[in-house]
Amino acid sequence: MEGIKYFIWDFDGTLFNTYPSIASTLVNIIKKFYKKELEFNYIKQMCQTSLNFCINRITEELNINKEKFAQEFVQEYSNIEESEEKPFTGALEILKFIKRKGGKNFIVTHRRKYRLFKLLKFYKMENLFDDIITSENGFLRKPDPKSFLFLIDKYKISRNNVISIGDRDIDIQTAKSINIKSCYFNPNGKTHHLANFSISSLLKLKEIINV
Repeated sequence: MEGIKYFIWDFDGTLFNTYPSIASTLVNIIKKFYKKELEFNYIKQMCQTSLNFCINRITEELNINKEKFAQEFVQEYSNIEESEEKPFTGALEILKFIKRKGGKNFIVTHRRKYRLFKLLKFYKMENLFDDIITSENGFLRKPDPKSFLFLIDKYKISRNNVISIGDRDIDIQTAKSINIKSCYFNPNGKTHHLANFSISSLLKLKEIINV
């Protein structure tokens, strides 16, 4: 594999289509415990900024206890079946393609380890990653670049050979701040003006690899 050999993946909204189940869980909690109605698409859009942002906004709007609400979310979300949170089309294929070409896949995510590994195991993807950084590793949240720099240092990666793939502005900002390539993923075809590449299908990465 020439050029790009190292791939730093975001998880939610990039590899796995998890926002719908996260949003529906939040909507159900609000209705079940607080007898309030909030619109699904409104919640889903906030989730795409971050779960923490979404929970902050909801608890402020409804004037409810943030810690209690967050605990209720963790409990309810743990009941979601893995089959409801599928990888995006092409995710498994592109990860295998990268490994066959001699590349390495990493995950840097704000989510916790337990659910992430359950999903990877369920979809037989756990062996396709060389390293995974979750919230338990203790790094500051993106766009702070320390998690990226840790991987670059650990695997002795040239910054010319690594790319960050993510669906949010913070993924692009993180890459930009340390002068590595970035790829913005949006299945609806939106682009990002700061990203080196914008794709609507993960399989488009095959073309980027061969640039």
